[in-house]
Amino acid sequence: MTGVGDYPFPLPHPTYRISANVEPAGVERRTEAGSWGARILHDGPDRVAVADERATVLDREPARFVAAPHARASCWDACLYLLGRLAAEQPATCTLTRTPGTDGGWRFRDTATGTDREFVFGDDATLPEHPLRWVSRLVAEDLAVLGARDDALWLDSGAVAFASVWSLGFDAGMSFREPHGPVPGNGPGGVFERAERFLLRLLPGEAYRRLNWGLQPDARRDLSLDAAPLWQPTRDRPELTDPGRQIHLRTEVQHLVRLPLTGAVLFLIGTRLLPLDTVARVPAWRHRLASVLETLPPEVMEYKELGLLAPTAAGWLRAQP
Repeated sequence: MTGVGDYPFPLPHPTYRISANVEPAGVERRTEAGSWGARILHDGPDRVAVADERATVLDREPARFVAAPHARASCWDACLYLLGRLAAEQPATCTLTRTPGTDGGWRFRDTATGTDREFVFGDDATLPEHPLRWVSRLVAEDLAVLGARDDALWLDSGAVAFASVWSLGFDAGMSFREPHGPVPGNGPGGVFERAERFLLRLLPGEAYRRLNWGLQPDARRDLSLDAAPLWQPTRDRPELTDPGRQIHLRTEVQHLVRLPLTGAVLFLIGTRLLPLDTVARVPAWRHRLASVLETLPPEVMEYKELGLLAPTAAGWLRAQP
């Protein structure tokens, strides 16, 4: 949960159509309630709590962590990149320094999580577990590593606890385009084919972001297919006695980074939830979200599974003073 001041409200217009909506990362975006986006990694007070929640899910269900053996180098690349970003963006709690007298040695400290670790880059024995799994315990974002081969991107590795109606274990090994097949308008030459071409042209170290959004009848982060028996009944038959508190706007801040050493693409997914009664505190958001829900094309409504929630949410928002 978060307040409105740093919430990445995803709807700049009163209507919505699916698009890549990709823009440079690390650029502050002003909103009617404040701003967001000046940093790549989420630095809110809930970072540790979200990271701990992911660790609990992945410890309980190891299949939600996937790491192809051939992707070991890109996972180390992702690990060092994320440690460097934490140190650069959250210097009050995080530091990353070279270890004197070593070849490839580093020391990472994070007072917020109680982490103090010396390791040698590329040496598995110097970390307590796989480098991608270990670094996933330090960030609020889910992580996926896409390898670049044969002029395409492939889902090689990931630590994903909060997937939205997909499963890392099922999608692992697929190309970038395969999981996006059901997206409206994603035929040959469609939005995700163009997005893949764009990502393959990124230079090492370049980072971009996009927003994705939806509604849900509760505050669950974990909407993965792995956990469908827990959340699907509520989604199919929502009992909305208090829509303002029950229905949540779910925004995913997705970052795409061309890793500097291997050329793989690091995909970061930061999930942010805001109940409707908090959305409604910002008049521009209240009116815009209602308008979007009232004008969604049928195919987008079906893809986002909003047929049951959208009319109730829009009606509730319109009824607020």
